[in-house]
Amino acid sequence: MTGLLVESGVAERLLPGGEATVRTPSGICLVPNAVPGDRLDIQIEDRRRGACRGRVQHLKTPSGERIAEPACPVACACGGCALQFVRREYQAQTKNGWVSDAFAPHLSARTDFRGITAADVVAGSRRRIRWWQGGDGQDAYWGLHGRASHDVVRHDDCMAVTPNIRLLHGHLAAMSLPGVESVQVTELADGMHMVLEGEGRDAHPAVPAVIADLPVQGWFRSGTKVTPLSRPVHRMHDRLPAGDGWIDLAVGPEDFIQASRAGNEAMIRQVQAWSSGAGRVADMFSGFGNLSLPLAAAIGSTVIGAEVRAASVMAANHSARDLGLDARYVQADLFGNFDLSPFAGMDVLILDPPRKGARRICKALPILLPRQIILISCDIASGARDAEMIARQGYRLEAVRVLDMFPYAGHVEAMSLWRL
Repeated sequence: MTGLLVESGVAERLLPGGEATVRTPSGICLVPNAVPGDRLDIQIEDRRRGACRGRVQHLKTPSGERIAEPACPVACACGGCALQFVRREYQAQTKNGWVSDAFAPHLSARTDFRGITAADVVAGSRRRIRWWQGGDGQDAYWGLHGRASHDVVRHDDCMAVTPNIRLLHGHLAAMSLPGVESVQVTELADGMHMVLEGEGRDAHPAVPAVIADLPVQGWFRSGTKVTPLSRPVHRMHDRLPAGDGWIDLAVGPEDFIQASRAGNEAMIRQVQAWSSGAGRVADMFSGFGNLSLPLAAAIGSTVIGAEVRAASVMAANHSARDLGLDARYVQADLFGNFDLSPFAGMDVLILDPPRKGARRICKALPILLPRQIILISCDIASGARDAEMIARQGYRLEAVRVLDMFPYAGHVEAMSLWRL
């Protein structure tokens, strides 16, 4: 569907991802930057994935939940923060609703459900980002992809990221980076990884050595190969809560970390609270040991983890040895066939899958038979599917926690505790 068809409608609800449903005379249309309660004219643009999509052309009567002027000047174009026009209180209410709806078939009066509040919607908390090189015919710049496109939106001071990453972005404009298509930055407790990506390089681009007293380790990614831009290579760490203390875990440039430091710490503490007294723990999609190594340090559990990325497995085992913990990690295809026997009969099974969920592991629960399961869902749709498979095996939903790792974005994280 193309052209300049304009229809009037009323925005009804926000969907995960941040688009709003707008009811028009010809049906429902999905529209970004619309807020439930808005009366507006929308321009119908096309159909993608079977749904009508449009954009706000004229706001007739704004919703009481709408913010007139968002803090970000490119909020309408950027694809990073879909809820810039929504009050913080309504953002929290909406994200709690997304999680509640996803787990609704399994909630009961005894389920301990705890959502987020407006105080959890904090700008400037994102500690990883990827910028792309764009140009406007006059000069090059570094920005983010626009909504549902690969167009690069120019921004000079992103409100979503930490102050240190904002400082680093300011340095990019003065850097000569021929052949570099994107720059990925991760801020850790004692430094920052800066990964330049391109097809190849003839020279060694210079990167800042220090940003706000944090050392910066530069890397270059070409295809699947990542090489350091300077030596000696700085070993970077994340500092994580372990009971009453803290531990430092090595994190490489390709290792996955949660975007919010505070959100990650809350997640780790919740895993420890739910796992109290657990002697044996299996950690599937374990990464560099973000959840299970602090658990082993806090309560002395024996841990066996599985992860697809060899570098993350190596990092987790290295940290376990450094810390003297009873934990070991193996490389495994968690979406295919692998030996499940070492992971069977555990006190706790931790599942922290990527967006596609943990279908293969959930189907294997009759073999694994853990006493309890901690499921972490970064995609609500796949989380609902995983929850349904877990419930079919006789597990009851005991508790749910909502976490906001990406304030102002159309994303929400859910933790759930299941017991036989």
